[in-house]
Amino acid sequence: MTKATKKIERRIRKTKKRQAEKDLQEKVGLFSKLGDCCLVCEKEFDKKDKKMVLSWYVVVKDEKSKVNLYCPDCWNSAVERVKQIEQQVKAEENND
Repeated sequence: MTKATKKIERRIRKTKKRQAEKDLQEKVGLFSKLGDCCLVCEKEFDKKDKKMVLSWYVVVKDEKSKVNLYCPDCWNSAVERVKQIEQQVKAEENND
C-alpha cells in the first residue's frame, strides 16, 4: 500500500467514526423523550427495569423526533391485527 492509500483509508475510518458518534449522541438524546407508559394502554414503564427495557417496543419518528413506547401486549395485538387485515385484503383480491 502506498502512503496515499493509507491516508485515504485513515480519513474514511475517521469520518465513519465521527458519524457513528454523532448517531449515538442523537439516539441518547431521544432517550430523554421516552415516555413513562404505553401509548395505547397506559401501562407504567420503569426505565430502570432491565426486563422491561429489553421487552418493550420503541418507535422513533425521525421527522418529528417523536418517541412512542408500546408494551409487548399492545405491540403483539397490533401485529396480529395487521396480519388479519393483510389476509382480508388478499382474500378480497382473490375474489375479484
